[in-house]
Amino acid sequence: MHKIAIVFGARHLLKKNIKLTVQNYSRIFLVLLLISCESIALQSMNQSDFDISMQKAELLIDSDPKAALQLLNLYLNDVTAQSFTSQVNYYRIQSEAFADQSLYSLSEASATIGLKLAKRMNSPSIFIAELAFTKGFAVESLGDLNGALQLYQNGLDVARSMGNQEFIARGLMNIGAIYYLRKDYKQSLIVLNQALQLANTIEDDALLGDIASELGILYGNLNDAPQASELFQKSYHHYKQAGKHNYALNSLHNVAINHANQKRYEQAIAVYRILESEIQPNTSNEFISGIYRNLALALLNQEDADTENAYRYIVLAGEYVKEVEQHFVKLQYLIDKAYILEKLARSDEALRNIEQAQTLFELKADSIYDTSELNIWYLKTKLYYTLGQYKEARRIQERYFAKYIAYKEIRDTSAADELRLEYESEAAARQKDILKQKQHLQNFQLQQLTQEANNRKILAALLAVCILVLAWFLHRTVKGQKNLITAAKTDYLTGAVNRRQILQIAQLNFSEARIQQQAFSVFIIDIDFFMVINEKFGHQIGDIILQEVARYGQKQMRNNDAFGRLSSGQFIALLPNTKYIEAFDLAENIRASIESTTWKMHTMSPITVSIGVASYEQENHDNFTALLKAADEQLLQAKSAGRNKVF
Repeated sequence: MHKIAIVFGARHLLKKNIKLTVQNYSRIFLVLLLISCESIALQSMNQSDFDISMQKAELLIDSDPKAALQLLNLYLNDVTAQSFTSQVNYYRIQSEAFADQSLYSLSEASATIGLKLAKRMNSPSIFIAELAFTKGFAVESLGDLNGALQLYQNGLDVARSMGNQEFIARGLMNIGAIYYLRKDYKQSLIVLNQALQLANTIEDDALLGDIASELGILYGNLNDAPQASELFQKSYHHYKQAGKHNYALNSLHNVAINHANQKRYEQAIAVYRILESEIQPNTSNEFISGIYRNLALALLNQEDADTENAYRYIVLAGEYVKEVEQHFVKLQYLIDKAYILEKLARSDEALRNIEQAQTLFELKADSIYDTSELNIWYLKTKLYYTLGQYKEARRIQERYFAKYIAYKEIRDTSAADELRLEYESEAAARQKDILKQKQHLQNFQLQQLTQEANNRKILAALLAVCILVLAWFLHRTVKGQKNLITAAKTDYLTGAVNRRQILQIAQLNFSEARIQQQAFSVFIIDIDFFMVINEKFGHQIGDIILQEVARYGQKQMRNNDAFGRLSSGQFIALLPNTKYIEAFDLAENIRASIESTTWKMHTMSPITVSIGVASYEQENHDNFTALLKAADEQLLQAKSAGRNKVF
């Protein structure tokens, strides 16, 4: 108002003194010009201040989304005074901040306003794609997969029209996630890898972290735990590089879930403790409830069950679930609480929780809830048996088994098996058509000569034989594919893991040890004088010795250990969560067993091995390459000391 009063005051002065001299007129004109410039400058400054504040809010989202929302609220009354681009940007940032706080209804509403405003812009903006993706994620989180898919596709179309490679990759990533939620794992793998190829050319850590995280979830669904774990580790490191702390914690949460799915509960608990220590006042209720809920289950399922703390954490999770919008999160909480109460022999309370879960499930059933339904039927069966209601228990058990068998058929279908089933389905369809043709032929026999009918039967039989031959060929092809996959990971001579695969496992084990601050040991086994044995007795004898050494090594490995062939006469053992002393003792057992072996070739001296042991403890090695080098140096010492020793 003050600026308007100055302008109008000047115009009034000019009107009253119309007869002023040229000199006075020039002075007044100069004053008016200065005032006008000041007004324009002040208006521009306000627009600039608004845009700078939006940049600050966007930067805050990565570290403190709650603070970002507070900053945005300060400018709520000023939004309509800004340009359309700035208004759209405001709602884009607000929608993203709401989503990061798991306030999905508010996120959807903000994105909707932003998209409406975007239609009034003079030219298309990448903000439209970003708003479509954010709204899609909110809708997806609220359980509407079809609506989310449409929004993701719309955003992808905009990104493609503008040639924006980053947002094309993001669109593909979001669509790939919808596919795995729908259990279309094959299509999900194709689309997510397309996104990854684009992201690799861009080299954006935040984008690479997002895609690695989605691929990790997909491989978890495919029961490939090592690959899932490796992808979650990659995601974690990408987010750290990008400065996205909260996203990095989410990847760490996925690492813990992966441990728990593989029944490595102690390792899972260690990661959950790290996550618990990272909880901040601005951490979303959804994230906190997930940590406490999964920690409760891990405490209950570990070898020495801690039921008291398991119950304490599930109750604590309940305090945060109250504020969560996601239907699925509330449903999963009720099932997990019922499971814990059942383990505590509080059957009546458990049944009440599972009944609430079933009511919630029936409100919004979807393909993403299939495991929830299985868990509901399973728990209800157990609880009714415990309470002595056997008839009801049997009725529910029948439903559970029917659902479980159907679910396992979907889950256990690998890519090769899908191909096999596809061909078998086609063969079955062809067989059905042939049977129909045979029926027509039988009817036609009443009107045609017997010879003509017999000829047609022979033709049908030949077709059936061809189909059987084709089915056999396809079966052999699929079986060959499976054998190729196995061969790609296995040393053909010894049956141990091959060099490429064992080194991949080693990198993964080293990363896990580093994050969880656990020991990790390796040792290299070298057959003494192996080249001399080959030259003196021939490669056939050398191969037998390699096979026996591999057998002794594999026999000594524990559940989480790995054993592979490193080179011609060398093997390597990977021992997660194992200190140097334990690894040394294990290596000594292998050395002694091989030395005491009686070989069928009586003319041969006793076969011995030298072993070099190294351990990652207290961050004494920067990477696995350094650890492997340390083990190799220990091996050289063992050889220098006269061989047949462990160093």
